[in-house]
Amino acid sequence: MASAGLGHPLEWFGGRRLLELPDYPRDPRAQLLRALTQGRSSTGVYAIKLFASQFAQLAKKVKLPASLPNLSYVRLTRDDLLGQAISWARARQTREFRSTEISHLPPRYNGRAIVESLDKILMENLAWDAWFAKNGLLCLSLTYEQIQRDPADSLTKLAQLVDVEPNWETDLRSGLEIQRDAINKEWRKRFLSEYADPSSFRYRMIR
Repeated sequence: MASAGLGHPLEWFGGRRLLELPDYPRDPRAQLLRALTQGRSSTGVYAIKLFASQFAQLAKKVKLPASLPNLSYVRLTRDDLLGQAISWARARQTREFRSTEISHLPPRYNGRAIVESLDKILMENLAWDAWFAKNGLLCLSLTYEQIQRDPADSLTKLAQLVDVEPNWETDLRSGLEIQRDAINKEWRKRFLSEYADPSSFRYRMIR
């Protein structure tokens, strides 16, 4: 998005890398100002990346949607939720959340950590589902797999959403590399051998 002039979608509210900066403000109102200024590209589009857990904390202090002009929503999910959980469990262990980060901690399989990561992902997705449904809000839904297959098509949809003329003359690469590898495949195989049970189905209806 940044390379295409569609804002700079960082975790302006609670992002680990930003909060580690010595001069980054802790006041949500000051963070909001950063998002609207430093998060804005030359096209006038600003962008914010926000997790449901971050939104829940932020909502206690700031009425975020009311504070953001010309707001549009983009929902990013992943089709392969187990793959996402495995990658996240590994990153939480090694602290290597991006390919540009260097970790000196070797990854060690932990099935329970994968279960916990999967549960957290499912709860985040459910929280967004409920929030959009309760407020009658529409969003542009994209998946990680879609973007990976055809980034230009996804960016075109984003540009149309915010009324910006698509112009992809620049390099659209993010500068990040895919981190999943043979270790992820091995962990998936081991996890399924330990936890998969298609005959079991837990379901609870809320009355």
